[in-house]
Amino acid sequence: MSGRAIFAASYSEARSKFLAAARASGAQLAHYHHPGAQGPQGEALYLDAATLGDPGAPNVMVIGCGTHGIEGYAGSAAQSAWMLDGGAKRIPAGTAVVLLHAHNPWGFAHGQRVTEENVDLNRNFVDHTKPYPANPGYAELHAGITPECWDEASISGVFSALDAFRNSRGEQAFSDAYNGGQYSHPDGLFFGGERAQWANRAFRNAVRAHAGHARRAGIIDLHTGIGAFLDHVFLCFHQPGSPAYERARAWWGERAVNRQGSTHKALAHYSGLLVDAFQAELPQAETTAVVIEFGTRTRVEMQRATISLSWLRRYEVHAPARARKVRADYVEAFYPSEPQWREAVLAQSRVFIDQAVAGIGS
Repeated sequence: MSGRAIFAASYSEARSKFLAAARASGAQLAHYHHPGAQGPQGEALYLDAATLGDPGAPNVMVIGCGTHGIEGYAGSAAQSAWMLDGGAKRIPAGTAVVLLHAHNPWGFAHGQRVTEENVDLNRNFVDHTKPYPANPGYAELHAGITPECWDEASISGVFSALDAFRNSRGEQAFSDAYNGGQYSHPDGLFFGGERAQWANRAFRNAVRAHAGHARRAGIIDLHTGIGAFLDHVFLCFHQPGSPAYERARAWWGERAVNRQGSTHKALAHYSGLLVDAFQAELPQAETTAVVIEFGTRTRVEMQRATISLSWLRRYEVHAPARARKVRADYVEAFYPSEPQWREAVLAQSRVFIDQAVAGIGS
């Protein structure tokens, strides 16, 4: 299995290919079953962990996918292809690679970015015993970006609301309000949740189980949607000039820290990121964390797709014919079918995964 055949059309197919590649590579497997949810055909859902190299090694590189559900298809293909391409043979002594498949398996299986509770998992890693981060800007936007109808007139109204906010407040305030995460509107966009999701707890458990012993640990969290078509973007949230920031620069080059290719004019100040939780679970380790996004569509197209999911979750049952087209467009935005895009995912991921493994093992 190679090239385009590594890509899947369903969560079950992606999981089957991942597990087959892991077994063929001699990986040790662990499975975290989601007891409270199923896939669209009633299939069981899992966060799977495949460990290559010495499980007790002091250096551990984690490659994860599916934080935003549907975005996991590209990451899953990258993981499986890297294993089948002999990735295990390129792991240095004293190093292990842990591949975490489907951080958010419900979203992966149901073709959505969110969890079963409409929670953006990448905003859910906050302390749920404390007051949630305030986002009054989102409260202003909510009514204007959650229309009851999904037609060109309504969509035009949505973007008028976004543009008006941006023009009056500036790009940074807009990005913080729209993208940063909100905890006040459970039916809204980028909702961080009212409790820790199962996927949150499963990820933390997996990190402790497979990297809790590490002295040096790194993670790449694979996503889609930010960046130019056929390219990828690094998002490094370490403080500029910090040791972790400089490690990222050393492993992957300047583009690891300069946000080259980002389609966001101002990146939001996010709350509850998965990479932050990774570091929090490993207080004894030297940690390095990046998000890597495979670019798909323009910023406006991605905003339209993200907002369309909110409409689909609320109104799909009332307009099934319209919803089929909306859903197809949504899938293409986060998981393009173009062969050249899929080939680019495989070619680029092989390089940056190898760089990460070599870097942490050096």
